[in-house]
Amino acid sequence: MVARYRMFFDTSVYVAALLSPKGAAGELIQLAEYGSIQMVVSERVIIESDNVLSRKFPDIVEESRKLWKNIAPEIASEPTQAQVKRFKKILPFADAAILCSAHLSNSDAFVTWNTRDFMKTGIKNLVSFPIVVPGDGLKLFRKSLAAFLD
Repeated sequence: MVARYRMFFDTSVYVAALLSPKGAAGELIQLAEYGSIQMVVSERVIIESDNVLSRKFPDIVEESRKLWKNIAPEIASEPTQAQVKRFKKILPFADAAILCSAHLSNSDAFVTWNTRDFMKTGIKNLVSFPIVVPGDGLKLFRKSLAAFLD
């Protein structure tokens, strides 16, 4: 069996997928639903998503909760304070904890719409995977398939 491409989803991508299912974030969620990619998140991402939706889009909260159950993403461990320390030098604590969880999960990529924070100078030196927007995440996934199609 071939290992699935492991993609860590930031809150912004999950919310964008719910609001625009035909966009790149929506396509990534569909790939996770089909089992084509392994969606990885932290508990913090799930809670943050639920909070954002409850506050801004309460009419889709139930749909979101059903989707979480349907996808059943891999839940990455919450990092310790010591593990988050170097991430906090560049990012606010919540973002630092999310990116640290992604780092510890050995994901192949981190997908986000929060380019202001997660693409700051010095961030890519903290992780061993690319940090991309959803469209580029789709490109990475397709590229990972190419090795098996040749």
